[in-house]
Amino acid sequence: MRKSRTKVRRQLKELRTRLKELGEAQQRGEENTAEIESCKGEIQVYKKELQSIEEGGHTTFVAAKDMLQPKKGISAKNLRIQFRKNKLNDRISDLSAKLGDAQLPPDERETILEDITKLRDERDSLIQEKQALNEYNHTRFMQFRKEAVDEEKHQGELLEIEKKIADAETSLDESLESGEDATILAAKENLHLLLMEKTSIENFTHDLFLQNMESMKAKR
Repeated sequence: MRKSRTKVRRQLKELRTRLKELGEAQQRGEENTAEIESCKGEIQVYKKELQSIEEGGHTTFVAAKDMLQPKKGISAKNLRIQFRKNKLNDRISDLSAKLGDAQLPPDERETILEDITKLRDERDSLIQEKQALNEYNHTRFMQFRKEAVDEEKHQGELLEIEKKIADAETSLDESLESGEDATILAAKENLHLLLMEKTSIENFTHDLFLQNMESMKAKR
């Protein structure tokens, strides 16, 4: 475990250094938003892996790893789109410069204008594709973050209900020893409800269970 922890921390350090370099490059005018987002995503994943190592499990890390793969693919696509867009911009600039020639024949001018229109259409298509990829990228990241929070909440609810069940079982044992029927019945009902609540948590229907309990209380 110690070896794994050291390896992950080293990877985190390298990624944070890379993120700093990308941020500095962006300040110099480079368009590297996709790379920055990808790097941030990887940092989140390795943070989750470190957390899973500390907790002795890898459930959270598996979810994070699943999220990382499409994020990397999106980053690569964004880079290819940016490269192609830069080439198109250069070509459009070259053709536009030719239009400034007063001696340019009309038929050649018309051909250049048609070429520029086609290149601009292709560039617009790339811009739309890049936007769609970035929106998907952001959506995936937000989805992962929500899932991570929900998983932590779910595990917390399970731990809490299991503690209540353990206390209820102890109370039932004490009631059985006392021999008081009313106390035994109340203890059994309490334990039964807690077991039902645990089942609802495991089945991700806890909110519905709580709503039903509130409705039952209101009818009493």
